[in-house]
Amino acid sequence: MAVGDPEETNRAAVVRLLSTRYGSLGITTGPALLWIAALLLAPLTFMVVVSFLEVSPISYEIIYEPTLANYEGLFDATPWWDTPFFTALWLSYGIATVTTLLCLTLAFPLAYLLARRGGRTFKIIIFLVLLPFFTMYLVRAYSWVLMFGPGGVINSTLIGVGLTDGPIELFNYGIPAIVVGLTHAYFPYMLLTLYASLDGLDFSLIEAARDLGASRVDVVRDHVVPLTLPGIIGGSLFVFVPSVGAFITPRFLGQGKVQMIGMLIESRVVGTYSIGYASAASMFVLVSIIGAMVVAFRYVTIEDLGGG
Repeated sequence: MAVGDPEETNRAAVVRLLSTRYGSLGITTGPALLWIAALLLAPLTFMVVVSFLEVSPISYEIIYEPTLANYEGLFDATPWWDTPFFTALWLSYGIATVTTLLCLTLAFPLAYLLARRGGRTFKIIIFLVLLPFFTMYLVRAYSWVLMFGPGGVINSTLIGVGLTDGPIELFNYGIPAIVVGLTHAYFPYMLLTLYASLDGLDFSLIEAARDLGASRVDVVRDHVVPLTLPGIIGGSLFVFVPSVGAFITPRFLGQGKVQMIGMLIESRVVGTYSIGYASAASMFVLVSIIGAMVVAFRYVTIEDLGGG
């Protein structure tokens, strides 16, 4: 190839461009950014736009005229806090909060044990915790349907051994069943996040505190919890956020008795194609979750969530 060949010149220019800092960054992050833009930012943008537009109830066409009717429709009852949207939203927050606290209560002692023991104990416990994840989420959710209910495994067993004369309402379908199903679904996320935080803990500080006369409660309150706070906040986010918008578990274990926000949005889209109403409802959920994450990230960083 002759010197000064345009093809060779162009190839050298491309190599120089890709060798720069921004060129290398574009190669490594470009595909991921494109996927995020296509699968996350584009749907979110569409949702935001549609929440301020009307949809024809006859032709289902989007009418490109700005309006606040969708947001007003969320609170169209008197009193406004008795609307289906507000009721479903606060119920979702309540169930997600209880689920998060339950996961934290159950996972923290186990994560502490894993961080202290390690070795074979760690492998066995992690295997048992992750074993249900070898099946589909739908199958795991449906398995709890068989456990709950008036004729479910739990009530049938209690009646069979003579501990009760009839079905116990606590083990019927409803909020308790949903909390149990969500806790089972998201418990590993809390456990692994807490373990990543506890694994980097200097346990010699714990032993020094105990030698100086601190009780176990004092050690946990004054040393373990503050040092593992990033893991606690990170694990809580990983449980709370998906629990708020849960759909499959409430649908199966609620059996029509409970309507969380995800079910309300789905019913409006499928039943009446009210995508404007659904988008406005989703905006409230999205903004509240972003607000919670902003507050959380005032105390932790991305590196902290990974145990760094």
